[in-house]
This record gives sequence, C-alpha cells and structure tokens, in this order.
Amino acid sequence: MLAVALYMPTALPTGSDFSALYNTTLALVNGAPIYDLDAVQAVAMRASDVPPDKFFLARFPYPPWYALSVFYLGYLPAQNAATLWFEWNLAMLFTSVWLLTDGWNGRARLVAFPLGLFFLPVLGTLSVGQYDFPVLLGASLLIYSLRKENTTLTVLGMILLTFKPHIGALIFLAALGWLIGRRNDFGRRALRGVLIACALLCILGFLADSKWILSYPAMLLNYQGEGNVASCSECASLPVFLSRWLLDGSLASAARIALGILLALIGIFIWNRNRLTKSPESVLTFGLLATLQVSPYLYNYDFLLLLAPFAVLTAGGMFFQRAVVILSYLVPMIALLTLGRDGNVFLILAAMALLWGIIGRSQNSA
Repeated sequence: MLAVALYMPTALPTGSDFSALYNTTLALVNGAPIYDLDAVQAVAMRASDVPPDKFFLARFPYPPWYALSVFYLGYLPAQNAATLWFEWNLAMLFTSVWLLTDGWNGRARLVAFPLGLFFLPVLGTLSVGQYDFPVLLGASLLIYSLRKENTTLTVLGMILLTFKPHIGALIFLAALGWLIGRRNDFGRRALRGVLIACALLCILGFLADSKWILSYPAMLLNYQGEGNVASCSECASLPVFLSRWLLDGSLASAARIALGILLALIGIFIWNRNRLTKSPESVLTFGLLATLQVSPYLYNYDFLLLLAPFAVLTAGGMFFQRAVVILSYLVPMIALLTLGRDGNVFLILAAMALLWGIIGRSQNSA
C-alpha cells in the first residue's frame, strides 16, 4: 500500500475533507497541539503552496486518538498521503464486507463486495476522503465478534466506534447494553477490556495535545457556531429535513426534533425489547439505524453505514425483509443520480424502512 501511495500517480483531491485529517497529522508530527488552530494553520500553511490570503483550514472535530492512529500521513506529501488514506478506506470497506458476510455462500459473498463498493454513499466517502469507514468497520467487527464471543475483536470494534462519536455513540451504547445484559464471563471480560481501552485512549490523547481534555470540547463548541455547521445547509438527516419543512431549518431546531425522535425510538425498542435482544446484530443494527434517524448532523456519505443492516437482513430476513433491502439499495441510488442532493430524503426513507425490517426480522426469529 505504501509503495502504491509513493510511486503510483493519482488525481485524488487533497483540498476536500481529507485536508482536515492531513493538516492535523502534519501538526502532530511537527509537535503542534492538534486543537490549537493557530498552530495547526501555521504548520499547514508552511507545507502548502496556497497563498496565505486564500488558505482555508478545515477543522478536525474528532478525538485525538483518531489522528494518532494515522500520524504517519503527516510525513508524506499531501498527494501521497491522500492515496494511502484512500487505500486504507478501501481496506476497511472490504474488511467490513468480509465480516458482515461471514457464513454466506461463496457466490453471494463475492457479489457483496462490488455491491458494497458501488453504493453511492460509499463512493462519495471514498472520493472526498471522509472519516466514516472506521465506524463501519467497528460496527461490522461487533456484529461478528459478539456473535462469536471474541473479546479482542469486541474491544477493537468498540474503540473504532469512538473515532466519529456523533455516528458511533448509539451503536457503542447498544453494544455496551448487550454486554451488560449478557451477565456471563465473555460480557465481563469485554467490559473490562473496553474500560481499560478507553482509559488508555484518553491517556494517549495527551500525546496529540497536552490540553486536549479542555481544548477539544472548546474547539467543538466554536465549530458548532460556524455558519455552514449552524445552518447545516448540506445535511441529510430526518431532524434537519423536518426542521426545514416545519420550522426555521436551523440545526438548533433540528436538535429539538431529534430529541423527540430519540424518545420515540427508545419507546419502540422497549416495546420490542424481548424480540430485539435475542441477537446482538438486531440490537446493534437498531442502534445504527436509530443514529441515521436521530443525529441532526449527517451528510449523505454517512449513510454508508446502511451496509450493515443490508447484510443482516439479507442473511437472516425472510422474503419481505430482503425485498426491503433491495429497494433500500436501489431507490436512493436512482434518486441521488437523478435528483442530486434532493435525493437525500430517500436515504432517510431507506433507513426507516430498514428499521421496520429489523423489527420484523426479530419477530420472525422470536
């Protein structure tokens, strides 16, 4: 992978979303605190050929261990680093598909790889160098490892969910609830491992920024006040869609709507808990799909997480659930290709349909 990144020329964009990660790793290898925006900008501008008056520093609103996990990108020129990051994303995608299709017959498993790659949110994430693939891999690892009661992979999956907290938190809580509810040796071992891992991550965070416990939350608060974030002009989430339709369209209004949706989903889970808690994949995919309906700050590339419920329903669902999967894959693809961003609403509808399918699957297996 490194040889390809160094010696195979590519035209991958370096000024898109990837730039936030790259500039953060540049700061990291040059000894600058990664949440000190002035220090990060100074390092990034020295390495850039963009005139100072036109330079824009995209913020990196993720925990320090994310940057630490790919610190070596900062030692490479931007184009080479973008290629290596693209390769890592492909590796995480295909590993996720491999885990999600465990137990499938060989032909179906082979077909799943190109279907996963050409799902439009996946292509969008790859093209701009976004940061969702660790969360997809974490969810896939948990679906695999909780079923097989593999402690090491369970802890690794939980760690990966923390890389992008606003889409990984509910899945993390779902997995945590499953482990607590098991009340067996595996659950206790995994919980101890998760607690130790989280403590180590917090300690390692000081390598990236000696004041990260204070500077990271402060940066997030300032980040939320930026115009494009506050208006959420390109968001593709149910709360923002309802806020635009019913209220003023702001992210603040969407947050209030999100709270109402979350309470409704909690009620649905409690009503169906005896069926949903029969299998870890039902619990995890419920948490994942709840995220895609509750979180206001979602972009269309975040819906690559739908690959997990696609696989769960394909493997364990009846004809109706599999029909839901086919429609949830094809209809948003057609809508996005023909309508552009206006087709984002079909990703939301797909997430709602898949949640219905997961509940139906749990009732069939009860």
